[in-house]
Parts: sequence; C-alpha cells; structure tokens
Amino acid sequence: MKKLIIILLLQLFGWGRSQYVEVLEKGNLDNLSPRKFMIPLQQQENYKSAFVGRYKAHYPNTYLGHLFTAIADEAKNTGANAYHIVSFKEGDHQNESELVIDTYYIQDPDIRHQSTLIEKNKIYIIGEPVINSEKTSKFKLNGEKKEIRDNTFITITLKENEEVKIVKGGITGMAVWVKWKPEQFNKFYSFSGIGIDGAGFGANGMGVGINTGRIYSVDPDLGYFLIRVLKESK
Repeated sequence: MKKLIIILLLQLFGWGRSQYVEVLEKGNLDNLSPRKFMIPLQQQENYKSAFVGRYKAHYPNTYLGHLFTAIADEAKNTGANAYHIVSFKEGDHQNESELVIDTYYIQDPDIRHQSTLIEKNKIYIIGEPVINSEKTSKFKLNGEKKEIRDNTFITITLKENEEVKIVKGGITGMAVWVKWKPEQFNKFYSFSGIGIDGAGFGANGMGVGINTGRIYSVDPDLGYFLIRVLKESK
C-alpha cells in the first residue's frame, strides 16, 4: 500500500515520472498540440498513419490504473488522444506491474466514429485499488445490499427510462442517482477516490460528474481503461 501511495503522489506532482515511463517507439507525427483526453481506439490497424508512439510503464506492486495515468499524461502532452492496449500484467512484492500501450492522434470525425462503437447507458463501480486483495466494499443499489472486491469492477446496465440510486455508508452515507438517457455514455464511480472528474469523448454526458463525498466520479478515460484490464466482480 505504501508503494501505491508513493506512485500516486509522483503522478500528482510530476516527480520522477521518467523513471518508470519509457518510450519504446516513436511515430512520424511531429509538432502536435497537447490533448485533453485519451480514448480507447478500436480497429487500430486502420490508423497506422496516426501512430504517435508506444509507451511502457512499470513499477513494483502497482495498480494498473496508476500506470495508465502516468502514460496518458505524457502521451497527451505529445499530442496523442487515443490508445490501444498492447499488453499488461499485475505485479507483486517481487515483480513489477507493467503496461504497454500504443498511442495515436485521431481527428474529430474519427473521434465521433469511435464514440459510436462503444456501449451506452452502463454504470461501472470500481473496487479499491489494492492488488492481490480479496477484501470487499459494501454499498446499496436501489436499496439492495451489494459488495465489490478490491481491484475488480461491477457493471450496472440501465434500462430505458430507468433511474438507479447508489448509496455508500448507510443512513448517513452519500448517494448518487443515475437516469437512463438516449445514447448516454457510461458512468464510472469508486468509493476510494481513485479517479477525478474529467473529460472524455465530450458529448452526451461524458464530462464533469458530481462528487458526493464517499462516492467519487472516476475520470472516464481512466474508467474505460480499467474495465478492459480488471476482472469483473461476481
């Protein structure tokens, strides 16, 4: 846990990032402006000319979300706004966690096309960022008791015109309500503050969320990454 705290502080304040993020390969695109988001890229084989660079992040016993944030921060500064996961592995006390992703710069028409390829009207609850842990966090969904294991996620699918209520902390706890909307992008939440409000694809609700104290809105860029690498809690 101490190492998780250290690497998170490094990311927040920018200290020593170059020590655990490497550029494995650079593309031919130069003089791109910094970008504000990184979206998952499907059909990446069609975007070879948009390749910005291949990045590798590694650190002992580290949550994969932290590695993604470290890469995304550097890649966005070089002009990348999309990525494809090449490989990843979770480490332990003896072995490093590792993430390799390819990054791309795609233009607005391609961003809109990619947004049509992702699912809509789902809610994801992200468990505590503690790897190699079987502990659970408890919450309520529409009054029903639920729990989620560390380092996993739970999926809630909104039905048409449905509204759900998520509560953490009992009678005096905090709650968020999420209502189905046509073509609404997915929502991501955690109980540990692993992510912060941020921008993603841009339209249809994938932007600023509401922080209710004990239920945190996870940055959608981080959220879309996590549901690709974490296991779903059963």
